[in-house]
Amino acid sequence: MFTILEAGEREIFIQRVAQLTNESVDKIQELLPVWETIILGSSLKLIRNQIRFNALYNFIHQKPVPTKEIEAIFSSSSASVNWDKVISYGEGLFGILMPDKKSAIALLVSRELKCKSSLVVKGLGICFAMYGNRLKVVDNAYIQDWNSFGEHFFAQKLDFTALCPPKLQSPISEILLLSDVFKHESGTFQSNLEEIDLNSDQEGGSSTNWKVIGLILGSLMIASVIAWFVYTNMSKEEEVISADTEEIIPIDSLAKLRDSLTKLSADSARIASDSLTHLSWPDGKAYDVPKTSALVPMFEYLTDTTNNESTELRVSEISFDTETNQLVSPFDAFFKKMSEGLSKYKDVQIRIFAFAENDAKSALKRGFVVKNRLVGEGISPNRIEVKSAGNNISPEAAVPINSQVLLVLTKKSVLK
Repeated sequence: MFTILEAGEREIFIQRVAQLTNESVDKIQELLPVWETIILGSSLKLIRNQIRFNALYNFIHQKPVPTKEIEAIFSSSSASVNWDKVISYGEGLFGILMPDKKSAIALLVSRELKCKSSLVVKGLGICFAMYGNRLKVVDNAYIQDWNSFGEHFFAQKLDFTALCPPKLQSPISEILLLSDVFKHESGTFQSNLEEIDLNSDQEGGSSTNWKVIGLILGSLMIASVIAWFVYTNMSKEEEVISADTEEIIPIDSLAKLRDSLTKLSADSARIASDSLTHLSWPDGKAYDVPKTSALVPMFEYLTDTTNNESTELRVSEISFDTETNQLVSPFDAFFKKMSEGLSKYKDVQIRIFAFAENDAKSALKRGFVVKNRLVGEGISPNRIEVKSAGNNISPEAAVPINSQVLLVLTKKSVLK
């Protein structure tokens, strides 16, 4: 059975994580096999993705494992553990095996198992750290090459359904895009590897290569015949046209055409420049956003150290479904950039006011949807408050109500 822990470590691990997260032991015991299912699923996906396997290989061999911190977890209940270092290592592995899946997984598991999405994310980070340590120490032989890795984890694919609660099996599989892995029988894995030339030294590999080479040469010959036929016809057509309608284009006309094209290119560049602005969070990568984006005034407020007043941000870049009050799409880029900025300025509190045509309950539900998205991106839920819109808070008439959220940002006063 797939596991990230040794048999004697599970009980201690569950107790320590329960202490860290202030959750019950029963809840962590319920979540641990789900976390292991997600890790197994993300590893199974690498069977079909050699580029991501290479990234995993480099991470495991180059990134130092927080060995002392992991040993402290299992030494005694009173030992101090640098959890931030453990979680940071786990999140690095998280990003390789499950890029852009954090929010979707957190929302799914928190909804089905009735827990906080922040607990799901934190627990996954810790479990990924345990998994990285196991790959480094126990299962290192299986990560030496893609073939060994694929054979090892493909043999454990049935553990996915054994570990995962039935109600979560299909949704997690869909989020991790595992259908292409589960649809193959265990006996077909090796043939699939041979098709993509995973090991060209195996018996039959040379025959497959000659077939591919023959197919390429045949295609080139057919393409050459077609090109010769087209060229011959075009030459004949050009001769007829030249005999009857040959005309010399004046030099000044060519110059005017060149100038027009140059002006068009310059105008296109100016329009793009006028509609976008360049932002860069401290120690972060630069990125472009529309000048009308709520990220622009948020960036100005957060980076202005002289402004200690609250500020209101009208967000119209997201949209809710009228019936379900859920986001019509993930809007990953927007929430990632917003969370990146809020993570840099941890003294900022956020109040969320959402609007709906139906009733105040629908509006509050939309507000919690936004909160959960931010929490899923790593923002502490203690910093976020969802409020009902009162008399002083109302939607803008010029913007569709399903595309409106008001964020009020407040900087904590520093006590001296």
